[in-house]
Amino acid sequence: NWESYVAESFNEKRLEIAKKSIRDFFGIKELKGKIFLDVGCGSGIFSLSAYKLGAKKVISFDLDSHSVKCCKYLRSRESNPGNWEVYHGSALDKNFLAGLQKADIVYAFGVFHHTGKMWEAIENAAGRLNDNGYFYFAIYNKKTGLRGSKSQLRLKKLYNMSPFILKKSLEYSVIGSFFLKNIMQLKNPFRIILEKENSILNRGMSFRHDVIDWLGGLPYEFAHPQEIFDFCTKKLNLQLVNIYIVDERNLLGNNHYLFKKVKA
Repeated sequence: NWESYVAESFNEKRLEIAKKSIRDFFGIKELKGKIFLDVGCGSGIFSLSAYKLGAKKVISFDLDSHSVKCCKYLRSRESNPGNWEVYHGSALDKNFLAGLQKADIVYAFGVFHHTGKMWEAIENAAGRLNDNGYFYFAIYNKKTGLRGSKSQLRLKKLYNMSPFILKKSLEYSVIGSFFLKNIMQLKNPFRIILEKENSILNRGMSFRHDVIDWLGGLPYEFAHPQEIFDFCTKKLNLQLVNIYIVDERNLLGNNHYLFKKVKA
């Protein structure tokens, strides 16, 4: 999916949106002098954003070999990326993480809830923070009820076990229901997609690739914001700096968190 995104959808406009999402959520203009660790780098667009924002060093890794390939491709397009390292590794591999330089910013959007051991992955990544370093990550919101998080887990399992044709049918069903819902509400679905893709909360992603990423994302875990806050402040001794909580239109989406490691 990320290879398709890089080949078909990545462009300078999306890169600018990704860079702006970092600047705005962190409340900074650049990353000069900072070491940036991109946990589960995916397409590589945020590693590239950190590089473009002047990070002293960028360290990227992903468990998925296709994502590593995407990230290396984006790095190869730069003229002098000597301060950008890309590795194949896991947030659950403590030995691998121990070999990485500690960072001023640990960035992990939508990664930990796909590891199968979400809390362990969060703790491992937090362990790579320098004192006064920032920890940014996003976790799927926990929603109860008939069409809540557990029902979405069943849908994801169905998608992943299905043959190619059924996968495509499910993708088109999700996209079709989105269009039908908005048309019935007298809303322009194309305008909504455009607004969504231009939003910094969408971070430069594309609608179609987001649908595939949502359906295919297994393992799948989720948490209420209070659970994340308690874990990070009480167990990991971090301080909350910024937070974005999903609204009523997107209760199954990602909550965004920014914590800081304050030197004891």
